Amino acid sequence: MTLPAVGQNTKYPTRKVNGVEYYVYTVQTSEGLFAIGRKFDVAPDDIAKANPTIKNGLKTGEQVLIPVRHSAEKKAQTETKTSPKFIEHKVAKKQTLFAISHKYNVSQEEIIKYNPVVQNGFKEGLVLKIPVAVKDTKPAAAKETIRAVVKDVKPAVVKETKSLVTEKAKPAALPLRTHTVKLNETLFSICKRYNVEIKDVVKLNPGSEKTIEVGTELKIPAATTPKAEAAKVSTTPRLATEAKVVSSKQPVLKQAEKKTIRLAFLLPFMLDESKRDAKLDRFQNFYGGALIAIEQAKQKGISFEIFTYDTEASDEKINEILSNPELKTVDLIIGPAFTSQVPFVTDFAKENKINTLIPFSSKVADIDSNPYLFQFNPGADSETKYLTELLNGKYKNTHVVFANIQGVSSTDDGKTNADVLRKQLLKSKHTFSKLELTSAANANFASVLKKTGKNLIIFNTDKYSSAAPYINALKQSAGNADYSILKPYGWKLQTEKMPKSIFISPFMTNLNAESDYLFEQQFDQYYGRDASKETPRYDLLGYDLTNYFVNLIQRYGNKFGTKISAAGSINGIQSQPLFERSSTDSGFINQRVYLGEDKAQ
Repeated sequence: MTLPAVGQNTKYPTRKVNGVEYYVYTVQTSEGLFAIGRKFDVAPDDIAKANPTIKNGLKTGEQVLIPVRHSAEKKAQTETKTSPKFIEHKVAKKQTLFAISHKYNVSQEEIIKYNPVVQNGFKEGLVLKIPVAVKDTKPAAAKETIRAVVKDVKPAVVKETKSLVTEKAKPAALPLRTHTVKLNETLFSICKRYNVEIKDVVKLNPGSEKTIEVGTELKIPAATTPKAEAAKVSTTPRLATEAKVVSSKQPVLKQAEKKTIRLAFLLPFMLDESKRDAKLDRFQNFYGGALIAIEQAKQKGISFEIFTYDTEASDEKINEILSNPELKTVDLIIGPAFTSQVPFVTDFAKENKINTLIPFSSKVADIDSNPYLFQFNPGADSETKYLTELLNGKYKNTHVVFANIQGVSSTDDGKTNADVLRKQLLKSKHTFSKLELTSAANANFASVLKKTGKNLIIFNTDKYSSAAPYINALKQSAGNADYSILKPYGWKLQTEKMPKSIFISPFMTNLNAESDYLFEQQFDQYYGRDASKETPRYDLLGYDLTNYFVNLIQRYGNKFGTKISAAGSINGIQSQPLFERSSTDSGFINQRVYLGEDKAQ
């Protein structure tokens, strides 16, 4: 895939190392090599070569060197590109921008670029200029997957579907050497050893991107001399997105009790809406990541039947979907997305004894009495418990200030959580201060902040609009005090500048760079577009959760709920769920949360 051209990144400082000029870039939360490469129009492999230490993963706040591409280099590359050709498309009734972009295998952004009029409205009869790609090298079946299988109420069923990975064209003749695969070696580590790119090795060894076995001889294109430090065999376990070495003494995963795994996705694709909220794209990304996990499982010999429904946003639609008899036969329901639809699905799950994963909502009303439910979003209890442990451990010397905004509703989750946390700190004899806030103009934070040591301010609301005036007052009155605020995870989406802060979430803040790199390669290969850039990554959430539950079903069948405590977790890229329940009659809630820290903006 050709990376988009960008202008000179003059806002970043530069540094020369051995006569080569580099940008000095600070890694942001959840950024991987692909995302940084896109930002600077630099290949991820070039960034990795310039920063040998990142082989163990990128960390938020870490500084990396990015090779500077000067205007002459960019001009030379630009001149090699072919100007786009166009065809005309007349918008049909109820046709969406998303559907058109997938029909022609171009991004929605490209269509908008050449048709700015669509920003004023999208209607039937509109004639669009569609850029035609010079040559499409992506697997067509994969890029059409989401559009093809999503129907209105009657689902599309995928039975014994062919691999999303099509056969590669024969590579051009190259000087070759051979490498015999050793135990625990991966495609990534082998390519690093010989200083060659993964794509070049895959071209010479079709199928090596999925699984490589001990003793297999791989053809390696001639490059530079193998690096001595890379010759050591890594013993670090790799994640599911990378082709793993399988010991010849151990058989590849075979079929267990379940011959075919039946999954149902209930997600709001809104394919019939003429104007879609861009935020809904995250659910398509979630589904796209889930399909990659399913494809990887198919490569291990597991068969699937997939039932996919567009739930839209109404109670009527979800009830109509639940009337389909197929849903009573599935091993797992994944969804819905909207909290208002959750009770209908959880009632159905309990009545028909169908395991159901609720991926997004943290408020599942009958989680305490429905043993068929799995709630991924941990909720207030788990977060408060973890925060209490932090304040009595890592942050035991931090001065806590409860900032109580007057007039906050008793139903505000932030108020409830602050009250619970305050009671927990009283039990553990952890001292704290309180500040009553009646107006931002009179907010005297300086009166409670300690001049020496660290301070943590906890507001009694999870609504950013309520806290924002007081956050601004805090920034103006805090002086030189060292302070952070505790922010609900949802505040990360705010565009206003925030002070230094901490947050609790079910997502790891530092992704494994190698695994994320390989996942983004697959996403691009399957769908012909870049993976998501938002935080959290919904594509990775769909991948991690589907991978987790497919493994459980394969091992234990649809009774996996009785074995989940002994099954342990799996290595996810962004999340590693740990489901627990309070009794044999209750549902399961993910208890694994992580601490995140953001610098002041």
